[in-house]
Amino acid sequence: MIAPLRSLALTCAVAVALTACKKPEQQTPPPPEVGVIDAKPQTLPLQRELVGRLSPFRSADVRARVPGVLLKRVYQEGADVKQGQVLFLIDPAPLRASLNASQAELASAQATYANAKAAANRARSLAPQKYVSKSDLDAAEATERTAAAAVQQAQAALTSAKINLGYAEVTSPISGRAGKQQVTEGALVGQGDVTLLTTVD
Repeated sequence: MIAPLRSLALTCAVAVALTACKKPEQQTPPPPEVGVIDAKPQTLPLQRELVGRLSPFRSADVRARVPGVLLKRVYQEGADVKQGQVLFLIDPAPLRASLNASQAELASAQATYANAKAAANRARSLAPQKYVSKSDLDAAEATERTAAAAVQQAQAALTSAKINLGYAEVTSPISGRAGKQQVTEGALVGQGDVTLLTTVD
């Protein structure tokens, strides 16, 4: 009676062991839910944020080109100005005096040249008759050439004086907006260095 019981118990134990050795069945996960959106044509604004810095397209410094006392500012700061418009006035009196001196120097040089030319012509007319030596003729012609060069130099000085007198009116080099005045009235400008008066952007 004991042997059949042992045999039954052993059979049950083996059955339980075999059942425990089976792999558990893997359950299949449910399919994922997928959202569906209908595509429709739309108009969207294209925007892009950028970092930038504003600067003028053109900028020009307005400077005193001749020495003198700044008399007046004749524009409004921050106003639009045209190319060639007068912005400042520099005292023209010294420049006008220089112009007068240049005119006098030219007149003197022209008178000297007229005398030298007459003397050279006289020497050239007398040279064939040997009334004037070759050295005297050469000296007269050299004096004539020197006097002619002095006339050209005086003419150049006069032209320069006229230009400088024109610079007494300081004009805008470009059209744009005139900036802040950098030098006050009564200041001496243009001495040794070209003085910045304002900027036009």
